[in-house]
Amino acid sequence: MLMFRRSTWAAVSLLLGAVLATNGQAKDSYPSKPITAIVAYSPGGATDVGARAIAMYVGKYLKTSVIISNVPGASGVIGYTKAYTAKPDGYTLLAWNNLTPHLEEYKRSGDVGYKTLNFTSLAAFSRDGTMLVTHPDSSGTFTDFVKQAKTQTLNIGTTGQYTITGLQGILMAEELGIKVNWVTFAGGAECLTSLAGKHINAALTLPSSAMSLIKAGKVLPLLTFGDKRSLKYPTVPVPAELGYNIPVLSSYLGIVGPPGLDKIKVKILEEAILKAAKDQDYVAWTEKASTAERVLLSAAAYQQETARLGQVTEKYKRFLK
Repeated sequence: MLMFRRSTWAAVSLLLGAVLATNGQAKDSYPSKPITAIVAYSPGGATDVGARAIAMYVGKYLKTSVIISNVPGASGVIGYTKAYTAKPDGYTLLAWNNLTPHLEEYKRSGDVGYKTLNFTSLAAFSRDGTMLVTHPDSSGTFTDFVKQAKTQTLNIGTTGQYTITGLQGILMAEELGIKVNWVTFAGGAECLTSLAGKHINAALTLPSSAMSLIKAGKVLPLLTFGDKRSLKYPTVPVPAELGYNIPVLSSYLGIVGPPGLDKIKVKILEEAILKAAKDQDYVAWTEKASTAERVLLSAAAYQQETARLGQVTEKYKRFLK
């Protein structure tokens, strides 16, 4: 009887060991297939360009492909919801600027298919603000722009009032005391193309979105919304220099996952994103082609920043209609 019990426990121990080993191998094998990172906007905008740039380096450290999937619509809500409701297995992620989801959630009184604070933060790798640009044949300086805006209603493009560029524009108009006809576009690239074609008077955009058109002389930067001048645009002033007290907004570009992503996969993804952001080739690309400030946030720090931006939304809700 004793020998039977010993042999039985031995068999159970072997079986348990095999199960644990199998589970360990399953976790160690992640990722075992390509990963999809959703961008909730059209191709060509700052979020899309920034996500695509880092995706290949994240894939390098994960030893798999990271594929960008554009899911535009409803100012990002469709893409956010698709990522939020995805299976939390680590194979569907979301690249976003983390202020916009808060604004959209507020706009719809929380009646959206996601909760911004419930996304699983992984890491952030850059911070960007907003820039006011116009057509070169129009205002030559921000002072000229203000004079024009005081005498007529201008058509100014954004990606919607519930995005970082949209809210920044509203805060600008409030401080300047001007009336604006806001024109909403599905993405920054479409907005800037319209401006280059003189279909609108100006645009509020993330600097990264406008970089190529600025270099080509198709659009002209008038103002950078920041506390100090951008190193990439040292000749473009900030509001305080010109005597304007316009609140400045900024948002982090990073990657998150759906709720419920397990801690082991979070750690694997966090480490890969932060390594990618420090990769020499990626850093060289940012210095050449990006206007965003390189700022790295761990998963925990990114979660804290996302929560802080929720408070920013509450602070400025009186400006949103």
